[in-house]
Amino acid sequence: MPPFRDGGGRFGGRAMSVEFHELTVSAVIRETAECSSFELSVPAVLHEKYQYKAGQHLTFELPWEDFKITRCYSLSSCADVGEPLKIAVKRVEGGRVSNWLNDNVKVGASIMASVPEGRFVLDPETRSSAPLFLFAGGSGITPIIALLKSALATTRRSVAVLYANQDRDSVIYGEEIDRLANEHSGRLAVHHHFDAEGGYLRPAEVRALLHDTDIAEFYICGPEPFMELIESTLAEAGVHEELIYIERFVSPADPDRVGVEVIDVASFEAPDTFSLWLNGRSRTVPYVRGKTLLRCAQDAGLQPAHSCESGYCGSCMAHLKTGKVHMRTHEALSERDIARGVALLCQSVPASGEPLELDSDSTSFRTASAVKSSYGKRVSQLAAVAAFAFMVAGTLVLRLVH
Repeated sequence: MPPFRDGGGRFGGRAMSVEFHELTVSAVIRETAECSSFELSVPAVLHEKYQYKAGQHLTFELPWEDFKITRCYSLSSCADVGEPLKIAVKRVEGGRVSNWLNDNVKVGASIMASVPEGRFVLDPETRSSAPLFLFAGGSGITPIIALLKSALATTRRSVAVLYANQDRDSVIYGEEIDRLANEHSGRLAVHHHFDAEGGYLRPAEVRALLHDTDIAEFYICGPEPFMELIESTLAEAGVHEELIYIERFVSPADPDRVGVEVIDVASFEAPDTFSLWLNGRSRTVPYVRGKTLLRCAQDAGLQPAHSCESGYCGSCMAHLKTGKVHMRTHEALSERDIARGVALLCQSVPASGEPLELDSDSTSFRTASAVKSSYGKRVSQLAAVAAFAFMVAGTLVLRLVH
């Protein structure tokens, strides 16, 4: 399954939407029997728009019969080492887009893609020091290998990679990973796990790789069971949530999929306005009955991150602080996320008339609770420094007095 994730596009005008441009397929590389990589050429006039960070993704708009389908694919390329845009697409059984791309797209083909977006990126505050642990399951390797290349090229961090697959033939970017391991043998440790040889991944196998868990950072991308195992093992090892970054990926619903809940939003009571924290400020947004919270925010001239607008990419996650919402679908979220108060703006409508407040700033692709943001951590650190300085100043005053 392809990793579908995080991020939003750029927006403009009142009817804000993802900004698509025509790119050209410059290379097609068969990675495995079920997966191909596609390198994309960007027109010179768009080079500035397509500057990107390792771990980000592109949203693609593809025609299908009488409608268009959007899909998000993580970039496996790394701008820090001068690589062109590249994605990997693994076939999904019955998947329209993944199979169509693998079967039909050739060198020279044109494809509509958004500008790069996403928050599943290396934390600039710790780029040069803390150990880095990267966990990938299946095609979840695509953003993980980009992060790996960036860390090796721009920092001196030690890096450990755990990459789980069904078997050896399923490994994507195997030769590239081996080359990196040989070139950086003193810094990079790679551990492969194959279900066909050792059964499913077990917590003990994960724990054996861990060290410096109080300062290291952990990035995870893969199928839900894989991610749940990694997250629970890290929690048991005492890893703080603010050190964990996650990238959930799911197969998005096809437009004609049955089973998506149909509701009469007009039946819900709703407040006249709701509050949305965005870019460090609380904004009061008029609520228009029948519209999603994302659309209302856009109509008010705001630009919260979003991408697919179908509930599967997770770009528009927000933390529900007060009030209740109903989400038409929420494939990008786990039940644990929902229990923590995470909502998707693109799928949410008010579910009661009580005051409604959401925070788009505090929820990121760290573990989705994300109420302990890096900003909060920095405030705590600054408070500790201030307290120490105050204590030292007090001691000096006492010495002067005596």
